[in-house]
Amino acid sequence: MENLNLKALNIAGESKDPVKSLWRNVLIVALEDAIGKGFKSYGMSYKNYNDSARRWFTDPNADFKAVCTFAGFDHEYVRMKATNYFRKEQDGRVKRRTL
Repeated sequence: MENLNLKALNIAGESKDPVKSLWRNVLIVALEDAIGKGFKSYGMSYKNYNDSARRWFTDPNADFKAVCTFAGFDHEYVRMKATNYFRKEQDGRVKRRTL
């Protein structure tokens, strides 16, 4: 009998991996926290929350490295891109859209 198991493909043509998708979403939510999207106070000020979220991306730590690895990304590249974005935003070179 013909194999009827179809594999979902993303736009790059890779097979979708639900575990990678999960960890990529963890990175997306962390990045949203770092840029202040959807901030909700969890007992800390916006500035402390924002700074803490950004440090997770910019300061070397094992958790960040593990999440990037599980997501299939190079942690050094993600850190560099996030750091550059935060620096541009701080210098006023990034215009954030509001809804």
